[in-house]
Amino acid sequence: MDVLTAAWTASGWPVVDEASLGPGDCARCATSTHLVPVRRAVSKSFTAYDAWSNPSGPGLCQACTWAYTTTSLRAGTHLIGRAPATMRAVSRSAAAEVLLAGTLSAEAALAVPLRPGRKHVLPAAAWGRVAVDDVAVPWSSSDASRLRHVVELRGLGFGSRMIAEPAPPYAVLSGLDRSLWPVVLHAWRQLSPWRSPDNPWLHLALHLTTPDPAKEAR
Repeated sequence: MDVLTAAWTASGWPVVDEASLGPGDCARCATSTHLVPVRRAVSKSFTAYDAWSNPSGPGLCQACTWAYTTTSLRAGTHLIGRAPATMRAVSRSAAAEVLLAGTLSAEAALAVPLRPGRKHVLPAAAWGRVAVDDVAVPWSSSDASRLRHVVELRGLGFGSRMIAEPAPPYAVLSGLDRSLWPVVLHAWRQLSPWRSPDNPWLHLALHLTTPDPAKEAR
């Protein structure tokens, strides 16, 4: 069972549109079933066909239709489990706690829209990986250690843009007790593998350590 199917199963096998095309193979996952027209699920501007089984296919199964049409799946982070099939929405901080624990289990997957509402993340999710806007990345104990350094630097007053820079800004560093400088410099060095252009791990870490907008509003 792939991640999308597990999420759909955990949600109670919702039927979100009429399967008006009759029987056939789903254009995305190749499941043989009664199909929903592709245009009921994705717009003409949709471009992520490269991962589909048959990009020119006319229809989608109910599970894939649900994944592309359920707006809440694009709005926030979800943790999916394989056996039994489970899915729950989690806050950024709760997702960070999962990843801080170490290597992500092969029985779990995280779907994390870095730009909520913009992209379909769940269809790209894979077991043992964290799906972000354009890719599903593996998560190891080394990644968990680097995430702890991000949390540490956040607590010392360094913001997202600062952490992405090759060196800590002196304006913040100078305001800290000098006994903390070696801690900051060590953490900064440990994050250097994540600072390559458009590195998804750093974008993920900064996203999950930024307070949820709902909490900021309270």
